[in-house]
Amino acid sequence: MKHALCILAAIMSFAHAGPVISTLDWRPACDGASIEVISDHKKVLSIRASAFHAAIIAEWAVHYFEGKPVSAEYRELNRGRIQEGDRAGEYSGENSVKEIHSWIWIGDGFPIKDEERAKELADILAKAKTQAEQAVSSNRR
Repeated sequence: MKHALCILAAIMSFAHAGPVISTLDWRPACDGASIEVISDHKKVLSIRASAFHAAIIAEWAVHYFEGKPVSAEYRELNRGRIQEGDRAGEYSGENSVKEIHSWIWIGDGFPIKDEERAKELADILAKAKTQAEQAVSSNRR
C-alpha cells in the first residue's frame, strides 16, 4: 500500500506543472504591443502589458493574490529621442514618466474613472483570463 501511495504522489508531482508565461498580441502600436501573462492552473498570477508608440510607451501591471486581481498600475512614458547629430530623431532609450496611476480592486472591479482606461484594462484582463485557460489546456496535451 505504501508503494502505491508513493507512486501516486510521484505522478501527482509530475502532473503539477509550474507557472506558465504566455505572450500575446495586445493592440496596434507603431513598434508593437504585447501582454505577458503568468498563470498557474487557470489562475492568472500576474499581467504586464506594453504598447510602444512613436512618442509614448503605455504600460499596465496587474498583480494577483490567490487568483484574484488586487492592484493595477498604468504608466505612460515619453519616448526619448536623440536630439542632435547623425542619429537625431532615433529612439534614445531614455524615457521620462508622463503619468502614473494605480488602483486597488474594490468589490467587483477597479474604480477607474477614465472610461478609455477602464475599457483598456477590461480588455487586458479578459485576454489574460482566456490565455491562462488556454495555457492549461495546451499543457495537458
